[in-house]
Amino acid sequence: MTDARDLDRPDRAGMYLSIAVVTLAAVLAIVTAVRRLVEVGDGTNVPVTVPLTGETAALPLGPDGAALEATVETATVIVPDPAPATLFALYAEPVWIALMVVAGVVFAAMFFLRLARGLAFERGTSRLVYVAAGVLLAGWFVGSILTNMTVHGALSAVSDYTYDSVSFEVSLLPFFVYLVVGAFAAALQIGERLQRDTEGLV
Repeated sequence: MTDARDLDRPDRAGMYLSIAVVTLAAVLAIVTAVRRLVEVGDGTNVPVTVPLTGETAALPLGPDGAALEATVETATVIVPDPAPATLFALYAEPVWIALMVVAGVVFAAMFFLRLARGLAFERGTSRLVYVAAGVLLAGWFVGSILTNMTVHGALSAVSDYTYDSVSFEVSLLPFFVYLVVGAFAAALQIGERLQRDTEGLV
């Protein structure tokens, strides 16, 4: 007899399709990392995209290519000879990002698989979500450090340490996402407890 908690066939198919989609995301992340490592190459003449603040430039955006003053928020600079710390970050950043995407995909696939098997409120599901959120938040923090090392190192190299680069940038979005995921995990934990209590009454 089929357990009442089991998903029907279309829902299970949807969960397996979700696993396939996140797996594709992992493949794309690895391909992107490999392309970036190829760009970095032997560590000379490396293109680096850097954020800018309050910078303007004349761009050929007007009629017949006439120059117009425009605000420039990002630029790609070529770093001829990065410092050792910058070079380390240039190599480590794409690898780390790919590893974090793969880790996220593994957690997501495990979660979707538990849903497909009707184990959403079984012991361990909420713990899986908590661990995934913690690992990815730590991964984002390390990735931010590597990105800032790359940006500051690139701007310092091309300006001979004379450009006043932006300070360490921290986005609040990952913390907001962590709070949402934490609330979701708490809801799952409550569901697990209610299911155990219900089973105890049967």
